[in-house]
Amino acid sequence: MTTPTTPSTTTSSPAADATGASADLATTLRWALLGIAGVTIVGTALELASIRHWTEKSQLLAWACLVGLTIALVAIARGPHGRLVQLIRLGLLGVCAVAVVGMAVHVHGNYEAGPLDAVYGPDWDTMSAGARWWAALVKSVGPSPALAPGVLIVSSLCLLAATTGLSTRRDA
Repeated sequence: MTTPTTPSTTTSSPAADATGASADLATTLRWALLGIAGVTIVGTALELASIRHWTEKSQLLAWACLVGLTIALVAIARGPHGRLVQLIRLGLLGVCAVAVVGMAVHVHGNYEAGPLDAVYGPDWDTMSAGARWWAALVKSVGPSPALAPGVLIVSSLCLLAATTGLSTRRDA
């Protein structure tokens, strides 16, 4: 008479357990990164909408980046492979580039507003170049939040990290 094998009596090798645990951890981390990216995308969209960030054509770039980030998030969640992973990564690097330019545009706009500032304006010409640029960067002068476009970089980096381990082979 033979005894049936139950899952509790079956053994597996430690290597198989470690591989399974690694895969589970990678999947959990991928979903966590997608969640962080999703929250930052939604939060940024709400913030941009609340300040009506669409009055100039250049401001629409932020919206285009959010659309691109959303498409990337959905594609990564579906488990892309091959050329699509490469295209997603390239697009995310493009969003990072646009965000860096956005930060520079914000800082420059603040810098240009410096002489008109009630507090810094009278002393603007006597301030060192470093002090003027610092005031523009930290929004002591000007209306633009210089680091706000950085949230697009955070979202992009989360999504880039979430593509780690996805196959870029064509036959995958």
